Amino acid sequence: MCLITFAWRAHPQLDLIVAANRDEFHARPTEAAHWWQQPAEAFGGRDLQAGGAWCAADRQGRFAAVTNVREASKPAAARSRGLLVRDYFAAQTDAGDWAARMRAEGDAFGPFNLLVGDRTSLWFVSNRGAVRHLELRPGVHAISNGCWGDHWPKTEAAQWRLRGRIEHDDLEAGALFELLADTDVAPIDALPDTGVGAERERFLSPLFIRSDYYGTRASTVIKRRADGSVAFHERGFDANARPTHAIDESWIDL
Repeated sequence: MCLITFAWRAHPQLDLIVAANRDEFHARPTEAAHWWQQPAEAFGGRDLQAGGAWCAADRQGRFAAVTNVREASKPAAARSRGLLVRDYFAAQTDAGDWAARMRAEGDAFGPFNLLVGDRTSLWFVSNRGAVRHLELRPGVHAISNGCWGDHWPKTEAAQWRLRGRIEHDDLEAGALFELLADTDVAPIDALPDTGVGAERERFLSPLFIRSDYYGTRASTVIKRRADGSVAFHERGFDANARPTHAIDESWIDL
């Protein structure tokens, strides 16, 4: 994912709300959200190039999602960030243990921000920035391709809009997909400086990115109730931002 806004225990009935966009090159092969065979009992999309995943949930009440951290140079021989998500569901461990393990092993991967949760806790882990291992308190948050605590226009907008949806109890999947569909470009003076140049910073500044070679490939909405029921929604898009698929799946955690 390249934008994740989420609410952890900030709603009386929904203990987890996630609205996220995955930005990727359109040529990279991808499989839409489905029930995985390996590891079993997890649901989410898969990257067919490296075998990992960007966002998934399972029947045990666990959730994980990852973004890259934008840098001008690319580390050599780094492991795929998608394995941080995929392997969590194979590990048969809780979120706190996985977060501690990935904090210790994080330098083997490309620059990442990882959210990993279960029924009782939600953690942030990264191998960049000042904050690299944090148990999250209840509230509304957002992370993109910067470090924890960075105030980017897209994260500020996404967080503010999700908070408003919660306050008005306007949390149908369509409303959250609408939140993610914003293509407004940030003002130049508000752009971060991640070393890729002002033109590219501006191109990457909308919540929903559109171009013929790179852009928002999928939007995901997850809602988990305190009783363990989960609703997982994914919408896919092509290089012209036209819908390619709509997947709606629901289950009750075991």
